[in-house]
Amino acid sequence: MQEAAGSEAIVMSQIEIPEKMLQRLRIGTSLPSPPAVAMRVITLAQDPEIDLARVADTVSADPAIAAKVMRIANSAMYARRRQSTNLRQALIMLGLNATLSLALSFTLVSTLRKDPPKGFDFPAYWKRAILAGTWAKLLASEFGRRDAEEIFLAALLQDIGMLALNRIAPEVYAGISPFRLDHGRVAQHERNCVETDHRMVGAWLLQNWNMPPALLRGVQHSHDPSAAGVEPEHREFVRCVALSGELADVWLADHSETSIRRIGNRVHNHLGILPNRLKELFDTIGEHIPVAEGLFDMEILSAEELEDITTQAREILLVRNLHQIDRNRDLENQQSRLRAENSALRLEREHDALTGTCNRRAFAEALEREFTAASTNAWPLSLMFIDIDHFKDINDTYGHQGGDAMLKAVAALLTGSLRETDMVARYGGDEFVLLLPGLDVRQVEAVAERLVYEARTRQVRAVDGRSFAVTLSLGVATYEIGSAFTNAQALLNAADSALYHSKHSGRDRHTSYERIKAA
Repeated sequence: MQEAAGSEAIVMSQIEIPEKMLQRLRIGTSLPSPPAVAMRVITLAQDPEIDLARVADTVSADPAIAAKVMRIANSAMYARRRQSTNLRQALIMLGLNATLSLALSFTLVSTLRKDPPKGFDFPAYWKRAILAGTWAKLLASEFGRRDAEEIFLAALLQDIGMLALNRIAPEVYAGISPFRLDHGRVAQHERNCVETDHRMVGAWLLQNWNMPPALLRGVQHSHDPSAAGVEPEHREFVRCVALSGELADVWLADHSETSIRRIGNRVHNHLGILPNRLKELFDTIGEHIPVAEGLFDMEILSAEELEDITTQAREILLVRNLHQIDRNRDLENQQSRLRAENSALRLEREHDALTGTCNRRAFAEALEREFTAASTNAWPLSLMFIDIDHFKDINDTYGHQGGDAMLKAVAALLTGSLRETDMVARYGGDEFVLLLPGLDVRQVEAVAERLVYEARTRQVRAVDGRSFAVTLSLGVATYEIGSAFTNAQALLNAADSALYHSKHSGRDRHTSYERIKAA
């Protein structure tokens, strides 16, 4: 959620509100305002030095928000093979900025819904807001964006200016149903009444709350999926937000064939998503809506409505001009290639080329980060040093290709045996290290025992067709409350010492530093 201050000045200068309306906004005592916990989240999100411990403290201070973070981490929106069983795992899986954006979403919606304005279709407002946020998250995820949750928050807040306008100028919405009309017509009606619209008012309000510039930009341009006038690097963000509102309207206001074809064309033209893929996203959003309903305690659509609209959209979007599909598939392939190239560059920087595991540099950074989090929050942290037994003999007998086959086999064994939250790294030569957050002495010894046993059952095939056995020597060390380890390097040294003990006690075994100490 962090962004350069220079961008903020640019965004603020573009908010167009006549002076008489600004005066009404400045003196409006009934305007919606964020709760104290939301302000703490905003402040924390703008700190470039944020870490897991501080985010954990902020989120866990509100049990309701912590429960929602856990719930969404384990939901269909974040499909993972393994569930997060505690807040720490959820934070690691979601990421710090994502967690802060989600926490801010939950606190703001919870507060703003407590005092519904009179004479305004408040339930319809929140249905559109939550459905738009859900669509925006899905669109952002389609492009692999790391700020998907921030886009979710911008979409959720895109109409917040309506709440402010209704407080200071309730006559604007008297006699109309703004959520049954095209949002462009609603904005024009607002400008006819008060010479500005809810986008500008919403951007002003978020600026007044010291929200990040990206959110202001998303709200301010939420009616323009072309993102005209927006810097190129921010256009995809804005387009996801703007189109999310139009997709929400298909569900809540108009799901005629004309409307669905129109939104299919607009999503295609502005985001490059082909109609056949949008059809699949309509199926996916049907799985996400019940999650959003549970998180925000609101029924958006009944099960029958959900099924009817999904089926209708699927049928309408199924057939499109083949020439147009082929032409735009080239664009989609180009985007995929760019994403693949970026992913490859990240892998090259952080991973060992031979085994595919993390490299020593990435491990060192993760170890420092996890040790700080463990010592701050009194979480256990285990580290395992692993050495391949008689690796030199394997190289001498089977050549370097045989040695490489052994390294790959051991890396596959380690990676396939651990949790997603664990880290496997090649430390150098035939040495590997495992970082296992949250595991205490007893648990990590059970893991070590399993790895030693599973290695014995493996056979590695050399390039000449011959096979050879694998055995491993392991050294284990664990940081817990009361441990003598004062820093990450001390924990690493202890695991190395335990490995030395395993190698000189006959190999093919594991040794715990804690048991050496106790002996």
